[in-house]
Amino acid sequence: MFTACFALVSIATLVNTIAAGQPPHSRTNAAAPVKTRVMEIPATPPDAPALTNLPRGVELAEGESIGIDVSSHQKTIHWGDVADSGVSFAYIKATEGSGYTDPKFAENWKGALTAGVTPGAYHYFTLCSPGADQARDFLKTAPPDTGALPPALDLEFDGACEKRPEAEHANAEVEDFVKIVEKAWGRKLVLYSSKEWRMHYDLPHAEGRPAWQFSHPKRPAQEDWAVWQLSFGGKVDGISTKVDIDVIRPKYLTGERSGVIDE
Repeated sequence: MFTACFALVSIATLVNTIAAGQPPHSRTNAAAPVKTRVMEIPATPPDAPALTNLPRGVELAEGESIGIDVSSHQKTIHWGDVADSGVSFAYIKATEGSGYTDPKFAENWKGALTAGVTPGAYHYFTLCSPGADQARDFLKTAPPDTGALPPALDLEFDGACEKRPEAEHANAEVEDFVKIVEKAWGRKLVLYSSKEWRMHYDLPHAEGRPAWQFSHPKRPAQEDWAVWQLSFGGKVDGISTKVDIDVIRPKYLTGERSGVIDE
């Protein structure tokens, strides 16, 4: 799958009240107000070219916006053109396993922000290194940002790691990652998983976390999904390769249920 200021009108505003670091103090020792960025996701214009990626007969519902998820596989992205196409948000690959940072992450993050596309960072989990190590590497690359989408965790078997430990061990490593990143960010992780992952390990981390689901050519069966990945082969201005297309529902980013069902 599945890596400023916003002048565009937003369909949703979610304020995260947890800020990194301590507030400065005045000479009278009175705490100064803590300033945090506000996460705003621009509305998708009704005539946005990116909407041609929606399945036949599907339209955005109220409160939904269209976006993408990207990595270095998309090569150099021209984010101004992406924004002009109506893309409102982008999940950007930050890290994979431990010791690997996507070489385009910093460039893509800056480009998205500059263009007014709301960014979010995702981590591709592997079973070849401890979850705690992966969490520390992710946080070095994508530190907490109240103006960004909540971080996302991608659980699949398509990467270079071929280890398949017992479920108890694998889920413990995932849990370590989840706890460390959520404590740092002060927000629930968004979870994406493949069918193969769930067949091996189920998805015990899903409860209480926003769901990122793949479904094509119809909407996900689960009603309270937060992010819907609808295509692996979308076309968007400013990107020379095929790209994953997503729809987001901000009100479910702090939802009570989660789990990813790719149908």
